Amino acid sequence: MDPPPHYILFSSNSASSTALGHPTIQYHYADDSPVSLLPQHPDEHVLLLTYDPNSSSSPSAVSTSRNVVVTGVKVEEAPGAAAQEEKHNDRMYIIETISNPADPKHSTQNTMEHQSPHSALAQFKQRNALLRRALAYPDITHNAASPT
Repeated sequence: MDPPPHYILFSSNSASSTALGHPTIQYHYADDSPVSLLPQHPDEHVLLLTYDPNSSSSPSAVSTSRNVVVTGVKVEEAPGAAAQEEKHNDRMYIIETISNPADPKHSTQNTMEHQSPHSALAQFKQRNALLRRALAYPDITHNAASPT
């Protein structure tokens, strides 16, 4: 049986940039209590990576946060992992996410009043593309025959 994933990153995409981060990893198994997976404070974001070494399907991920949405999971070879003496799962799992605006009080109507029509249209198209990606993610994962 393969060991669980050891190399996990998250990729946070926003309107202006993409950043990679190292999450705090906690391993939970099917018979563990799901209560421990809930965020402990309002600013904490919990991403759940589902990995089954006995399954041929790709791993999937979900977010328990209202402000972070998972849009995909990339599986790649981890650079330098083969050189380690310890036996780990030598694949790197990158959980792709996008962030929603955290404060719903700032209406998009107020910001659009002060934008040019071209920038408002560009922002609208970018948000629609992100929404399509987020909505299509679960279907892409379940239909994939092998990891990306």
